[in-house]
Amino acid sequence: MTYPPQDPYSKDPAGGQPPYGQQPGQGGQSPYGGQPPFGGQPPYGGQPPYGGQPPYGQGPVPNKNSLAVWALVLGIVGLLCCGPAGIAAIIVGNNAKKAVASGQANNGGMAKAGVILGWIAIPVWIIALIVRANAGAFNF
Repeated sequence: MTYPPQDPYSKDPAGGQPPYGQQPGQGGQSPYGGQPPFGGQPPYGGQPPYGGQPPYGQGPVPNKNSLAVWALVLGIVGLLCCGPAGIAAIIVGNNAKKAVASGQANNGGMAKAGVILGWIAIPVWIIALIVRANAGAFNF
């Protein structure tokens, strides 16, 4: 069964509406299915958050760049005036190098410099103790 073509300029009481389906604008429904409300559906997957944060629920990754800074400072102090600080520089510097290897820090050169200064500070400190002992600086 066919319907006669409708003239859009005629004074049709039906208003030129199609004989099947819903009238547009009634019920608030789209003929193409329902869409979620604005902002109602999160995107699938999504980009990671800005700044290299880990996925949700894990918390921020600790930044361990300060270990290498401390290793360098302790290495310099050990070299200039206090030899045992060189031992601490070696320990802290090795921890900083491990943090660089695991991706928690990005200043491996500074960690290496702290370790090297620590290794230099220890023999210099020992030599200074021997020289002072032979010079009579430790008169009790």
